[in-house]
Formats: sequence, structure tokens, C-alpha cells
Amino acid sequence: MNKRKEIYPGHISEKGPEKPVNEDFIEFTSSSIDFHDDAHILIIADGMGGHAFGDVASFYAGNYILKWWRAKLRKNKTSEEFLKDCQDSIVDIFCTINQKLIEIGHREDSNLGTTLSVLLFVGGKYLICHVGDSRIYRLSKKIYESTDNDETFDLNQSKAFVQLTKDHSWAKMQVENGNMSEQEAENHEKAHILTQCMGIKGNVDPFVSMGTYTEDDHFFMCTDGLYALLTNEIINEQWSKKLNEKLAAQDIANHFFELAKDAEYHDDVSIMIVDSMGV
Repeated sequence: MNKRKEIYPGHISEKGPEKPVNEDFIEFTSSSIDFHDDAHILIIADGMGGHAFGDVASFYAGNYILKWWRAKLRKNKTSEEFLKDCQDSIVDIFCTINQKLIEIGHREDSNLGTTLSVLLFVGGKYLICHVGDSRIYRLSKKIYESTDNDETFDLNQSKAFVQLTKDHSWAKMQVENGNMSEQEAENHEKAHILTQCMGIKGNVDPFVSMGTYTEDDHFFMCTDGLYALLTNEIINEQWSKKLNEKLAAQDIANHFFELAKDAEYHDDVSIMIVDSMGV
């Protein structure tokens, strides 16, 4: 039997300097599926600061996903069965969590709102399910090809750094509808109003994505407490720079938190960074 491979992402989660509690939730864990494959899951949730019990909502949502994850591990004997079962059921479990948070809110006469983003690895594939405005990025090593005059150019430049999730936000909706440029929308006072979140009202329509990964891929998860301070260009630049310096994932996560402090962060900041060679 192969020794189980654990996942050890670089991670940090710190409350905003003037906030009483950290309303973010992060978690990661691994398990064996069969003799050949391991499965890994990373979860990030951002409790709604404008609503009561934001920390309770993110904790509840994250732990409900872990309960679902463990049930699927017990049920399925191969990585193919496990991934198919997760793919078929993850939207339903998001909807269940949403409804349960709404019901708890009604009993407590309050709102329990949170974002929720899940990243699952198994058998060389990843699965994402996501509601809200936390983000998952992928960075792939650039692919270079030599020309006849010994110059090189990047074959994969447009795909080297990709945001894998879609922001469920007012700003993103304005850009998609052609009402504003990306810069105009991001600078608008309504930019961070969510169009979807867990636990506030109605149904949710989670964003789902699936793909393959190689040992050249790296993944980065964060709440808006970080990326509201840094553009995607800066995240790409700094991440690429630190990877080229051969820094460990934890050191890179610490570096991004230092950038948040330099930018005088005020919201909770949560980051997870994983090198797919470790999964």
C-alpha cells in the first residue's frame, strides 16, 4: 500500500485590526481513496461582516462541507467513483447549507451570511464549487519555445495566471452586462455588494468548474480582504516572483500577508496556497 500523501498548503487567516473576531474560515485535509490515489480538499469561507454571526455562518458552512466530504469517502471505493459522486452532489450540498443557514437565521431572528469556496483534488483532476466573492487562482509555469534567432516567447502567456472562480458581485455583473469597465466597476461604491451568498435569502446557483492539473500548476485561494488591496496583476507578479525564488508555500502566504499589512488592511485576511506537486 502506498503511503498516504497529506496536503500542506501555505495558509494564514487573521482578523482585521479593528474587528472583534475573525469571520473567515479556512480548512484543508487529505484522505486515501484506493491504493493509487489520495484526495484533498481546501475550504475557504468569508462570514458576512454586515450581518450578525458572520463567524458562525462561515464555520457552519465549512464544517458541513467536511461532513459531506467524509461521507463521500466512506461511500466510494475508487477515485473515479468518488469524484463522480462529489461532482453530482456538491451543488445540492451547497443548496442544503444555504437553506439550513436561512432556517437558523429565522430561529435566531438574524442573518447568517457567508461566502463558500471549495477546491477538491483527486486523480489528477480538480473540482471547484463556489458562491460569493472569495477567489481561487491558478498559476502555471510558463511554456517557452525557441525561435530560429534564439529568442524565446511564451506559448501560454494568456493562461499562465487565471482566476478560476467567478465573483458573485455587483461589480462583476456590471462588467458582464457591458455597463462599466472593470476599473469603473471596481472603484464604484457598490463594488463589493454580493449578488449571491450563502444563508441570506432564496436559492443559490453555485459556480462549478472542473479541470486537470499537472505538477507545474499552483493554486491560490483568498478572501476579498486580500485582493481588495492588491490587483490581479500584483498578485500574479508577486506570486510568480516568490515561486522563482523557490520559496515554500507558507513563506509565500506570509509574504502576501505582509503586503496586506503594508496596504493597511482593515478586513479579515485569509490565504491558502498549494503546490500541486504536493497533491
